[in-house]
Amino acid sequence: MVHHFHCVHNEYISASGIMNLVNEVCDLLQCHTNRDKVVSLASYILKLWGATAERKDLLTASARLASARATLRLFDDPAALKNMLAYGLGEKDGPLWGTLGVANGVLTLAYLQAEKVVWYMEAGMLTLSPVNGDRARIAHKLFWSLSAFVGFVRSVRALHHAASVLKSPGHSRCAGARLSTARLTSIKLLLDVVHAVSWLPRGWLWGGVLPQNRVAAVAIASAVLALVIHYKTKRLAVPAK
Repeated sequence: MVHHFHCVHNEYISASGIMNLVNEVCDLLQCHTNRDKVVSLASYILKLWGATAERKDLLTASARLASARATLRLFDDPAALKNMLAYGLGEKDGPLWGTLGVANGVLTLAYLQAEKVVWYMEAGMLTLSPVNGDRARIAHKLFWSLSAFVGFVRSVRALHHAASVLKSPGHSRCAGARLSTARLTSIKLLLDVVHAVSWLPRGWLWGGVLPQNRVAAVAIASAVLALVIHYKTKRLAVPAK
């Protein structure tokens, strides 16, 4: 009888654990931003696998996932504009950092608009001359690179602030976790800079120099860190009991 109770209890724990896992995955995928992180990770894993194994089917699958992400970003303007309006002119951050904050928002919007032009071109809805088409693609990658770089610089400031708070007397219990999250964020954004610049034409810093499998590895590392940061931030948002 006791043995039967243990079996039932273990089955209940197992079923409960599976349900919790399913709920966690559902919560993650319900949000567009988080779903994009998962799709990005899947896309670059396929790209790394395909490039390493020289399998065109995996590279095609990766390209289709990347195309799906680009299509969904056609509707990201309202969110980017909302963030810009909420930030304002950056008066609270001072002349230097406020200017960088405004620039980050402007570059993000410019990147989204350039990506729309490229998307219209690839869909056959917009016809440009070869020269202007190349310029549009370069502008798209350039705005992406600049946005990633400004985001990284701003993250370094946030990292310094988190370290200062941890050193100050009477800091909160979450100060250490916030510093850890800030470190991961800076590393993630640095990887984004490496990734974005690698797509620029050869001769632009390290653009066109890194092989496809290394670019994919950098992108995978960034995507994994994005998910880690998401869950660390989620835990920080839960009130301590």
